[in-house]
Amino acid sequence: MNLLQLSALSFTLVIVPVSAQTVQFDIQSIQHNHGKLYIQLYKGKQSYKSNKPYSSTIVKAKEGTVSVTFSDIEAGDYAIRYFHDENNNGSMDTNLFGLPVEGYGFSNNAIVNFGPPSYEQMSFEVAQQPVKTHSTINY
Repeated sequence: MNLLQLSALSFTLVIVPVSAQTVQFDIQSIQHNHGKLYIQLYKGKQSYKSNKPYSSTIVKAKEGTVSVTFSDIEAGDYAIRYFHDENNNGSMDTNLFGLPVEGYGFSNNAIVNFGPPSYEQMSFEVAQQPVKTHSTINY
C-alpha cells in the first residue's frame, strides 16, 4: 500500500460517523386529553443533577398511551423524567408539601421516596440498537 492509499484510508476512517440511535418512550395510563406532556431526556448523572436535559419535547396529552421518539441519540446512559401539565400553565403543580398534584413519572418506573428517584434507578443504556422503553404515569 503506498502513501497515497494509506492517507485516503486514514481520512475515510476519520469521517465515518458514530452510529446514533433512537429512543422510543411510551407513557402509559394517561387519564385524559387535557394539557401537555413535558418529557426530558438526560445523558449521564451530571446532566440530571444539574437539570440540563440532553433533549426534551412537549406533546399533546392523549388518554391512554403516548409515544415519543428521541432521534440521533449517542451511545451512553440516559434517564427520562416527565410530567402531565394538565392545566397548561407550563409547570408541574405541587401541594403545600411540595408533592405533585399533576401526573408524573420516570424511566424504569422509578419510585419516588421522600424526593425524586436517583439517576441510577432511572437510567438505561443506549448502545448499537434502537431502544424502546415505557413508564406508567403516576397521578
